[in-house]
Amino acid sequence: MRLPSILREPLVAFAGLGGAFFLIYHLSTADERVITVSKADQGSLVADYEMLTGRKVDAAQRKVLIDDYVANEVLFREAIDRGMHLTDKETRQKLTDKMRFMIAGAPAEPTEEQLIDFYSDNLDLYRSEPKVSFDHVFYQAPPQDAPRLLKVLNDGGAVQSDEFWMGRQMVNYGQSMVRGMFGQAFLDRLANAPTGAWIGPIPSIRGVHFVRVNAVTEPEMMPYAQVRDQVRQDWTNRQIDGAISGQVAVLKPKYEIHVEP
Repeated sequence: MRLPSILREPLVAFAGLGGAFFLIYHLSTADERVITVSKADQGSLVADYEMLTGRKVDAAQRKVLIDDYVANEVLFREAIDRGMHLTDKETRQKLTDKMRFMIAGAPAEPTEEQLIDFYSDNLDLYRSEPKVSFDHVFYQAPPQDAPRLLKVLNDGGAVQSDEFWMGRQMVNYGQSMVRGMFGQAFLDRLANAPTGAWIGPIPSIRGVHFVRVNAVTEPEMMPYAQVRDQVRQDWTNRQIDGAISGQVAVLKPKYEIHVEP
């Protein structure tokens, strides 16, 4: 059976699917088997349709919108009745995020004094990460004569190798960048490597490397003016986390919590 043309319109389908995720408040009615499409609901449906399509709603279109609304409500309640909100990760995350926003809202804009105090109390958050400069010789697969290649490199010679897209020299790369490019195990080997000597072969998520660490830059304190935006975001997150933690502490006694050993 072909759908009415209005239901095949992408904008209407989008509005209908979006509405299905924002009908939770209807479940607070006394009888969850009663579906009421109020005048306000109908007005909202009409307004959304007219805004999305640029066309006025006639009687037939209004009926289609209401039927679609009711269908979405029925499907939503059936999903809840079958416990899908308890097993579907995406749905759970959306509901959790919605609840977090309902509890915490948007904190008031901090004063400059509050931001400076937060910065002073959390200086460890605003140190630059350690950086490392190194040369490397790259192979896509482990070379057959690794000990000989290592000796040639430490004797100052050159060896044939595969091309690496970022080149052979890595200058002042932060730990997070090295980790992202080569993996944590590679970064750990660099942390214990002597300066000025070739070591290897070292496996990475890219392949295999001989590496010579040239310099390590220790973390430095970043000035407040340089990181003010980050301080503001961290301050805001701390306020939100505090509000949520306080409310969770109030709500937790309602539940019996079992942690399996």
